Amino acid sequence: MLFRSDKIASAEPRFDLSVSENRMEAARQFLTDNGSSVDKPLAILCPGSVNSRAKRWPAERYAELSDRLIDSGMNVALIGSPGEVEVSQQVVSKAKHQPILLTGKTSVAQAVALISIADVLVTNDTGPAHIGAALGTPTLVIFGPTNPLTTYPFSAHAQMIREPPDCAPCMLRDCPIDHRCMTAISAERVFQEAMIMIERRTVQLSG
Repeated sequence: MLFRSDKIASAEPRFDLSVSENRMEAARQFLTDNGSSVDKPLAILCPGSVNSRAKRWPAERYAELSDRLIDSGMNVALIGSPGEVEVSQQVVSKAKHQPILLTGKTSVAQAVALISIADVLVTNDTGPAHIGAALGTPTLVIFGPTNPLTTYPFSAHAQMIREPPDCAPCMLRDCPIDHRCMTAISAERVFQEAMIMIERRTVQLSG
C-alpha cells in the first residue's frame, strides 16, 4: 500500500481519549465516598513524578495552590501512583485545608475517569499531563528541567507554565543546585492561570 506524503504532512494528528458515562459516574461516586462535595467544581493535582525528583514542583507550592483552590470553592484531589504517595502526603501535611488524598488508591482506569470529570488538572511533566490533554480537560503543566519541545502535551486544552533559567532544560533527575527552574514559579501564578482556564472552559460549555 502506498501512502501520500502530502496527505500525511497536512493531516492533524489526534490523541483523543473518551470515558463512558458509567465510568464518569463511578468516578463521581468515588470522590463522594472520599469526602468530595457534589456541588463544587473539581481540581485535580498531580504533585509527583516517579522517574525524576527534579520535575516536581515543590510540595509546599502544591499545598499553597490547593489551599487557594479550596478557598475559591473547589474540591481538590491529589492523584498519582503508589510511588508518589510520599510526596502527596507532604502536600497534605503542609496544607491548611485538607485536599482529598487519592494517590496510590486508584487504578489507571479510575485515574483517567477522575481526570475526565475535573474542571482543571495541574500536574508536573508526567503521564497525567498527556491523559488530561487527550481527554479535553483543561490541563496546566508545570515544566522545570525537561524540554517542552519534546514532552509538551499536544492539545489545545493544555497550557504550560515555565520560568527557565540558563541551566534549563538540563534533563537531570535531581537538581545539583537550588531547583531554581521550579522555585521561580509561584503558587499565585499557577492559581491564576488555573482559574482562567476554568473560566474559559465554562464560557465554552455555556456557549
